Amino acid sequence: MILLGWALCGTASGEPMLVNPRKLNEFKERIGFDQLVVSANPDIGVVADWDGVKEYLPTREAGWEPFSEDVSMLPGGLVTRSWSFRRGGATLILRINVCSTGAAAAREHFLSDVSVTSMPRIPYVRGPGWLGQLSVQMPGTPLQVVFWVFHNVYVELRDTSGISVEPLARSLQGFMERHVSQTLSQGLPRIDKVTVSKSQLQVDEEVEIQVHPKQSQASQKLRIQIQNNPAELRLTKQSSTASTYRALHPGKSTIEAWLSDTKFLLMSRAQVELDIQPRK
Repeated sequence: MILLGWALCGTASGEPMLVNPRKLNEFKERIGFDQLVVSANPDIGVVADWDGVKEYLPTREAGWEPFSEDVSMLPGGLVTRSWSFRRGGATLILRINVCSTGAAAAREHFLSDVSVTSMPRIPYVRGPGWLGQLSVQMPGTPLQVVFWVFHNVYVELRDTSGISVEPLARSLQGFMERHVSQTLSQGLPRIDKVTVSKSQLQVDEEVEIQVHPKQSQASQKLRIQIQNNPAELRLTKQSSTASTYRALHPGKSTIEAWLSDTKFLLMSRAQVELDIQPRK
């Protein structure tokens, strides 16, 4: 199955945010970020159908009501799947972030997210040693807010009910450990090619962009998302794998196609460049 999604370049979340360097360095030293031991294999990572974690999630029998579930693609090859639940006035939020570009990118996304705060000091402390390769948590017990990174995945888990999230965190960590692959890159969905009806056009002319995924497996659920600059191109038509744009201004315009597998949370990307000439 292939779904089509659209987003505007520069408006998606997930871009790094500026943090005071002194505050960031103090935090990195406090949690031992630069001492993190990583695998010598840059292609190692978790390759899993993330539907498999549903058996560990809160249930209606325990009084929890599902509130939302979402999958989104973000810059840098990041695909995120999140779940949220409510029980009375309490909420539980789980977010799985998978980096198709590998463990180094996952660590940087992890650090970027946990270090963004308006507080004078980043509040998190080193978390449990059994949780991923590095974890941080809010101080105190029970364990209610925790983030951890494991190879190409980082996880965010928050609960406001006052009950420890340790059982859920242990189940999620065990699931990831059982799905470690030595060849992450081989699990990515593949873009065969991206075609354009014309690579050079004039202002007010239209161009069709079509994304051609390689044959998908039955277990995959693919989604296409196309990033463009709305100041240069205006979307006029779309289908499951193609879109048509009208050129607005002269210049070079780069379009990036994202193909994600929303079950495995893995992504491939490809770019095409258009040369837009002034109208004659």
